[in-house]
Amino acid sequence: MCSVVLLPLTAVQASAADPVEAGVLVPGHAAADVGLSGARVVVSDPATHTVYETSNNGTAWTASGGTSTGKALQVEGAALLTFDGSTAKVGGLTFPAADEVVLGKGGLLVAHRAASAATAEVYSVASKTKLADMAPPFALSGDTVWKVTEPGHLDGKNLTTGAVKTVLVASACSVGPGAVNGRWAVLSGCNQVVDVNGPQPPRNFTVAADSQLGNGFAVQTSGSNLLVTDLNDPALGQRSYGPIRSTGPSFRADGSGLAKLVYADASNGVRVATLSWLAADPQQHPDTVPPVLTHASAGDRVRDNTSLSFDWAYDDPQDPNSPASGVLSYDVRIQQRPNRTSPYGAWNEVPGWQGLKTTAVSLTAPIGTDTCWQVRARDYAGNVSAWSASYCSEVDGTAPSLVTWRIGDRVQLSGTATVRWAYKDDTSVASYDVVYKTAATGAALGKWLYPANWQNTRITAITWTPRLGWDECFMVRARDYLGNLSAWSAPICSAAPEDDRALTSAGTVTRTTSTLAFQGTTTILRANGAYLTKATEAGQRIALVALRGPNQGKVDIYHANIKIGTVNLAATTTARVVTYLPTTPFRTGPLKIISTTTAPASIDAVALLRAP
Repeated sequence: MCSVVLLPLTAVQASAADPVEAGVLVPGHAAADVGLSGARVVVSDPATHTVYETSNNGTAWTASGGTSTGKALQVEGAALLTFDGSTAKVGGLTFPAADEVVLGKGGLLVAHRAASAATAEVYSVASKTKLADMAPPFALSGDTVWKVTEPGHLDGKNLTTGAVKTVLVASACSVGPGAVNGRWAVLSGCNQVVDVNGPQPPRNFTVAADSQLGNGFAVQTSGSNLLVTDLNDPALGQRSYGPIRSTGPSFRADGSGLAKLVYADASNGVRVATLSWLAADPQQHPDTVPPVLTHASAGDRVRDNTSLSFDWAYDDPQDPNSPASGVLSYDVRIQQRPNRTSPYGAWNEVPGWQGLKTTAVSLTAPIGTDTCWQVRARDYAGNVSAWSASYCSEVDGTAPSLVTWRIGDRVQLSGTATVRWAYKDDTSVASYDVVYKTAATGAALGKWLYPANWQNTRITAITWTPRLGWDECFMVRARDYLGNLSAWSAPICSAAPEDDRALTSAGTVTRTTSTLAFQGTTTILRANGAYLTKATEAGQRIALVALRGPNQGKVDIYHANIKIGTVNLAATTTARVVTYLPTTPFRTGPLKIISTTTAPASIDAVALLRAP
């Protein structure tokens, strides 16, 4: 394998007479440790270790919501790794801070290894899923794991596609964390820099333990300064920057792939150096690929509040021959419809949502409004993605709908009665209103009553003890948490019958008892013309409760002196039966049940129904 043989780096360092350049000061914040990704500068405060960041050259700093102590924070791509006390945090993943946690170049992968573990776990930062277990040493770059799998073979396995690429290297080479970035790999054990994309030949190169690999350059300390080596230059040209702080981790290469670095100066000031002097990548082409959407969400499809929000994330694809320039800004547009039966309006590119630097927007929408969002992104090279798919969220404008509404038998023969209901809603039901009205024996139904403890209630059933001869009716309605209120349900009613003893008898009649009977008693009409009567009854339908069985006779039913119908009580087996006579106009008047045969007729009870 041919190579360009150079002196070790320590022998070609810039001399004391060479100029030392200073990075541009980012005002407004001192730094314990630093990170950089494109326009994003991240620091931890020297006193509190709170993590702050700026994307506008220090004009404004924002607390990132955590701290970083014990180990230096890492910024790669859009990912930020901090060490908050005993926990290392990145993109929703957490690990013990005492373990080895390394963020891969580009910020797509992160490796975690406990002190006693033989292998490290490699996770996707975006999906938070473990992708592989790898025995160290290895390097992470983009979505690829690089490892010397056998002497002279540097293999890169893409954890997204599964594809494996092999680069031939010197037999003593190994690769460690952070040692592959873009097209270059800085190998230890053999002091080589190799082009993992080809066709540049390898070069002999030695780095110190604190060296960091940027995209196209290496940087390490040299006395009180930083020494930057141009890896794109076959002669490995160098320049110095500083002075830097002499204690603790004080510098990082740009995590977005740009030719920049950040360092803390002797006064803990934050400085960014742009390495515009670096030679062009031998095969570098302009960034022509727009950012790619990796996440977008408008929350629940139907919401129980009027506050809507939309968030997203983009990645600017890394291509070794067309390095990503990084995501610059976003545009958001919406279209809305006031309800489900209306068409969507035109897309509205809200002026305040164009050229956004943030990754979320929100608005307040009227009840029933459906809002669809789309987003697009542009990178620093001016490439603009297509508008995303629509992500829609509707403020619930539909009232709950009735699913269950029952009261049992229309004629209630048991000791207790229950009315039950259930509703469904696009979100969830908040409460119910229940009303009722009653009719006493011989009277019409009264007005609807609104008990206070039945309004805005969460109950879904009411149980009561029926009163003999009374008709009791109910209606219910439901509301959701946005106040959408359903119409009242149809009324449902239940009546407890009047026992046979409530009626006056005439003719050949026997009052008796039966275990089958309602209230345990019956009245037997034993001759043609025998009858039961009551002077005043009100209703629009009569229900007769009688004992049917062998050799039973027939009865005619009269109400307000009008014959309503005839009931035949003959049957093969004996049983208590409720017979509903035809519905009539509402009437008030005497009720008469008269035998029309010589066979006996066992009358148990009668109910006057004031509603269907």
